Amino acid sequence: MLINTKEMLIEAQRHGYAIPAFNIHNLETIQTVVETANRLHSPVILAATPGTVKYAGGENLIAITEAMAKQVNVPITFHLDHHENVEDIKALIELGCRSVMIDASKHPFEENIEIVRDVVNFAKKYGATVEAELGKLGGREDDLV
Repeated sequence: MLINTKEMLIEAQRHGYAIPAFNIHNLETIQTVVETANRLHSPVILAATPGTVKYAGGENLIAITEAMAKQVNVPITFHLDHHENVEDIKALIELGCRSVMIDASKHPFEENIEIVRDVVNFAKKYGATVEAELGKLGGREDDLV
C-alpha cells in the first residue's frame, strides 16, 4: 500500500532533509526514478499529471508504483499533480492513490473552496493527503495553461 505525502514530509521535517518529487510518464521513468532514489537512500514522490494518467492509465501507474515500492528500501508514493476532474481523483484514491492535488483554480474562489472541501472530505476516508490550488498561477504544465 502506498503512503501519503504527509507522513513522508513530517518525517523529513523531523530529520532535516528534503523529498524530491518527479513527474513520471511511463514504466521506464518510474523505474529510473525509483531505482535512483533507492540507490541514494532517498524517499521520493512520483507525480503524475492528468496527461500522464490519460496516457498510461491511473490503475496501471498505481500498480507499477506499488510493485516498485515492494522492491526498494525507501518510502515512495504516487501523487496526482494538478488534477481538475473530481470524479477522476476520487476513482484514483479508491484505487490506492494517497496523495492528490486538486486544481480548481479556473472556478470562482468560493466554488474552488467547495470543490476542495469535497475532495478533502472524500480523501479523509482513505487516509489520502490533499494539496489544493486556491489561487491562480501563470504558466503551462502538461496540457494545463
